[in-house]
Amino acid sequence: MPRLSERQTFWLSGGLAFCLAFLVRGERHLFQWYGPHEYWATHWARDYSDGFIRRGLLGELIQTLGGDNTGYALITVGSWIVALGLALVAIDALWRLTRPLGRLEAMVLTAAVLLSPATLGILLETLGDPLQLILLVYILAARFVLPGRNLFVIIPVFALLGLFMSLTHEASVFFVLPALGVQALILRRNFSTWAALGACLATSAIIVGVLFLTNIAEPPTSNPVLHLGTAQFIYEGKFDSFANLLGEELTRMFGSGPKGLVETAARIGGAVFIPIFLAALVIVVRFGAPRSSEGSQIRTVLAFALVILAVTPMMLIAHDWGRFFAYIFLVFLAAIADTATAESRKTSPAPGAYGLLAGGVLLAGLTTTDLLRDYRMDGLWSQPRLMLACLLVGALSGLWMLQSATTSPQTSRD
Repeated sequence: MPRLSERQTFWLSGGLAFCLAFLVRGERHLFQWYGPHEYWATHWARDYSDGFIRRGLLGELIQTLGGDNTGYALITVGSWIVALGLALVAIDALWRLTRPLGRLEAMVLTAAVLLSPATLGILLETLGDPLQLILLVYILAARFVLPGRNLFVIIPVFALLGLFMSLTHEASVFFVLPALGVQALILRRNFSTWAALGACLATSAIIVGVLFLTNIAEPPTSNPVLHLGTAQFIYEGKFDSFANLLGEELTRMFGSGPKGLVETAARIGGAVFIPIFLAALVIVVRFGAPRSSEGSQIRTVLAFALVILAVTPMMLIAHDWGRFFAYIFLVFLAAIADTATAESRKTSPAPGAYGLLAGGVLLAGLTTTDLLRDYRMDGLWSQPRLMLACLLVGALSGLWMLQSATTSPQTSRD
């Protein structure tokens, strides 16, 4: 039997991680299929047959191309293609980021990142979410179009992206525009990236402005009829107005006095803990080893902090906070893989990084569980005891890292 190459071993491990995540987190939904929840499926079925509506472009495009935008089988196939595409993006990003590392460090880091509700887990839990499609299109455009620096290609592509994403799901502006801004300000810092940001901002701002002016609460009776063969289903939830959503979330966050504030803080912590831990793990292991990378490490930390802050306004009009921060981490992972300088030699992680690696493995074991089926909502806070265990793992791994760093030979020579 021929021996597997390092690349083949890596990708096989990534595929096995996806299979493991599916076995634990995969869930039957509409018509007992392993497809998207009816809420996400309804997004694919909305179109402009009865006039202009919010989030109607995706279904309109499917219909224009000759597809049945209300057919659950087609929606399921499309949803799986998108989720697998984002999974491949994440695995590829980790492959490129871990090349300067030793094989053991690379495999452990990859397992810790992939076996998480904030990476492969969120892709399965929110299968069919149109934001996944938008993020996949953006990540591919950022990787293959931005480096070309041809303005006659970049400007039209990102102008069309602004139209597509705002008409498909207006919340995408909180993910794509900050990501492009970080690329322009910190990671790439060239004129072509600024041009891409300007083009995307201009078209998306026009559409979002129109949506705000025309936005109304839509009753459940306006939802399209999904079908699988002769079986039919209508989603009973409504697509509410921005004003109603804002009022509901403000009441939810601040309407219960001190107890509500404590719970809101706990929900925020549960939503951001794993993405922040995984980002710190990647930064310390990948960028913390050589002294020459200190500038890269600072830029990478700043890039992650800015995209995290940029998505926080979404918390005022929606309650699935775990989903938002998980998506931000996936975008961040792809961005730093695109812009990181390749090392010509193998390097070791920073002193103390093995403490975080050990913590990452423990977190992967704790959080790869069907107990977190609602991670998209409150993150770890959906299981408070599990959240407390994860916080303790984070504290222990941080202490281990600090202790290792202070007692390392490199530190003592300084």
